Amino acid sequence: MNRTRKLCPSETFLLPAFLCCVLAQASVFSQSSNVINLENADSLLGKIIEGKEVRELIGHVKFSQGDISVSCDRALQYIETGRVILTGNVVVQDDSVIIRAPRGMYHRDERRVEAFDSVSLDDGKVRLTARYGEYFVGPKRAFFHSHVVIDDAGSTVIADSLVYFRTEKRSVATSNVKVYNAADNVTIMGNQLEHLSEARFSRVTGGPVFFQVDTSASGKMDTLVVRSRVMESYRDSIRRLLAIDSVEIVRSDLAGLAGFAEFFTEGDSILLRSSPVIWYEQTQVTGDSINVYLKARKLHHVDVMGEAFALSQSDSNYPERFDQITGEFMRMHFLDRKLDRIDVERRAISVYHLYEDDEPNGLNRTSGDHIVLLFEKGKVQSIKIFGGVEGRYIPENLVHDREEEYRIAGFRWRDDRPQLLRGGVQIARQLVSQ
Repeated sequence: MNRTRKLCPSETFLLPAFLCCVLAQASVFSQSSNVINLENADSLLGKIIEGKEVRELIGHVKFSQGDISVSCDRALQYIETGRVILTGNVVVQDDSVIIRAPRGMYHRDERRVEAFDSVSLDDGKVRLTARYGEYFVGPKRAFFHSHVVIDDAGSTVIADSLVYFRTEKRSVATSNVKVYNAADNVTIMGNQLEHLSEARFSRVTGGPVFFQVDTSASGKMDTLVVRSRVMESYRDSIRRLLAIDSVEIVRSDLAGLAGFAEFFTEGDSILLRSSPVIWYEQTQVTGDSINVYLKARKLHHVDVMGEAFALSQSDSNYPERFDQITGEFMRMHFLDRKLDRIDVERRAISVYHLYEDDEPNGLNRTSGDHIVLLFEKGKVQSIKIFGGVEGRYIPENLVHDREEEYRIAGFRWRDDRPQLLRGGVQIARQLVSQ
């Protein structure tokens, strides 16, 4: 049961002039050592609500406790508990941090603020919005949930919930996390994000997926998709992304697997380490390490270092026959998105199957210091060998049903090429439309 009690002149101040006089004499309205200082209100009314003493402040309300300042249109303060219900144009300021909301609640003893509905936080560098926010004055920590959006240094983060550590300039977002960077047209999705604002560093875990959408002048969309267990983004002097553990890479013309990958967004390059393998169209390439270089987002060349090995099915009608080339170093050149040339150096060996009128006609096995394969329309047109040349032709009658005997040491044809799964194309289109 709510009951309004008329207060004596020392308690009730309905006229602004009287209120100003009282505020000049004593601006304290709290108990114990936790002091709230009332700085302004157009009127103050005392009430008893459910047996509890309450003071209602109306019009241009402003009060403070220590370094924190609160203003709103109306406030309802419970004297005993120190809880203050805030309504209308709520603004909470703690040094450079400003929180705004249509309504909120201030907890005197805990020095804690709750904000509801359309909540925003701004500290001059980071701007955050959500439907609910909670700010702890002492540890300078904020918690937000329900459609959290944070804008920081060119990146936008969306999540279900987020904890912001103001002193450290650190944010931890959880559940349905999406990070978008407009400059690189990159989106990363995952279950948890840790972001260090001053270090310009982010770490995404919980099945992160990286999307980079590129739309050509013709309107055709080409999307680079990367999956891994952990992703780390650095936006300091060298902008780069690290994909760590169980890395999968998929693009329209390229796929890859590795234990570790490093992407340089400005340098247009991808470095693959820890048992890397890539596929380009029907060609599979392995080595100790692989560097992929792009030019204007188009594949330009690929360097393979250490036990480089490239192989592809010679003819789909003869699935057991593989063209192979290996060496210590390999460079694959691309022209207009097509494989144009392969250079292999140091202990280079090649096996190339021959056909005549679409019928198999044996194979050539050659070796040398340097082997060059020239391609036309995706097929090998000529082979050049330089230095220490050795070669022999094996006739068809010795190749038929004995193809495995002519496989170079280290041969392994893999069937784990990653695909654009889990609605990748649809997600990419949605990201572009947003």
